[in-house]
Amino acid sequence: MSKLAVEGFRAERDAILGVAHSLSDHEWELPSDCAGWTVRDVVAHMGGSLHGVLDPSYMPQGGSLDDPEAMMELGVAERRTWSTEQVIEEYALATGQALDVFTSFQEPPIADTMIPMGKLGTHPMSILPATFLFDHYCHLRVDVLAPLGPIDRPEPPRDEARLRPTVEWMIAGLPAMCEDELAAVDRPFVLELDGPGGGTWTIHPPADGGLVAVVEGDTGDAAARARSTDHHFVVWGTQRRPWRDYVEVEGDTDYAARVLDGINII
Repeated sequence: MSKLAVEGFRAERDAILGVAHSLSDHEWELPSDCAGWTVRDVVAHMGGSLHGVLDPSYMPQGGSLDDPEAMMELGVAERRTWSTEQVIEEYALATGQALDVFTSFQEPPIADTMIPMGKLGTHPMSILPATFLFDHYCHLRVDVLAPLGPIDRPEPPRDEARLRPTVEWMIAGLPAMCEDELAAVDRPFVLELDGPGGGTWTIHPPADGGLVAVVEGDTGDAAARARSTDHHFVVWGTQRRPWRDYVEVEGDTDYAARVLDGINII
């Protein structure tokens, strides 16, 4: 699966570079759909985040994975004095180097090495390309490109190489990222996603005060279920737009609403 993420990341990187090189000075400064960030800020974030992973000396001073959103903002703020050319250059260099590193993460023993990622949870290193593919997929297609973003360019394909690893990361990160919000889960809840990255998962209540458990498949005892598409899961699962615009709910609808309100992938 993570080898597929490397393929998807490469394709999404090429698409982002194509869009970046096509932007006018005016388009760079348009507000994106990511609150408080311009299109330029979004590209700066994507390149800067990867640069910091490859070389920790480029991580924002004072940032912490326990508050990833604040750390992201620090990285963007540091780059607001950069030229557009510098932003593109950092993105191209960091993502190109990342492809080599991500490929090396796909074989044991390094693939199975667990790394703590603060608020994002603890995961095997092999999932890192899916982590950054999700970041790129969401920022490009939701925050930058129309209809939700301000830039009118053709959207790249919504194919398996991009969507399956993107959803894989969202599902893997959901228990830790939404720990407090989903603490009230007291009955199984099924999430069904259609599309090339789709599937079915059951969210089970936390055990002994821990995190919710997400298992693949339908365990048959759900109090409620929700159905959407893989692409729209990126839109509402990050709370860019209300889930009610994209999700069909069955069963205990009040309970479903409480669960869905608590999903916020970052």
